[in-house]
Amino acid sequence: MSEPLRPEQFDAFLQRLGPSRELAGSRYEQLRRRLMALFNYRGCAHPEELADETLDRAARRLEEMGSEFAGSDPARFVYGVAWNVARESFRRLSAVPLPEEWEGPGPPSPSESDGEELEKACLDRCLDRLAPAERRLVLGYFEGERSAKIRRRSELAREQGVSLNALRLRIHRLNVRLRECVVHCMSQNGLTGAESVP
Repeated sequence: MSEPLRPEQFDAFLQRLGPSRELAGSRYEQLRRRLMALFNYRGCAHPEELADETLDRAARRLEEMGSEFAGSDPARFVYGVAWNVARESFRRLSAVPLPEEWEGPGPPSPSESDGEELEKACLDRCLDRLAPAERRLVLGYFEGERSAKIRRRSELAREQGVSLNALRLRIHRLNVRLRECVVHCMSQNGLTGAESVP
């Protein structure tokens, strides 16, 4: 995360957003809400923090550019910054180091099968919490093997009236919700991990 904006940077950014401070403030809040929705849609962790980071970065960059900024609407520039922030947030998540005391998986123990059963029970419980249409969508998406799975996904996209990419994004968001639910469920039962969640 970067440092917060200085007051003069924030004021300069507001001036770019609207002719009056009231209109600019309203536009700033609208941009922030849309950014949070965008980060949420992309399945990013901490959408509020990422929205604030995006606005701060965009304000700094616009200040650096000064009169060189050719666009009439800084909002488009802000959304461009948001895509970079989203990509960086995914990289940060995948690059989390393991604790020093971690020694890797130990030999299998009888309790591991209990853990797998608990994980399956948690997954079933979390699937039941989804709306029926969402549950059918997730289960249908992972149904079948190889070419049958690919054909099934194309059929699902047509049924939903969306592109295959839009379908993938929906499934990604549902998977994020399922993983969080399973991890929460297992942690309440004294276990962690959700490796087998789709």
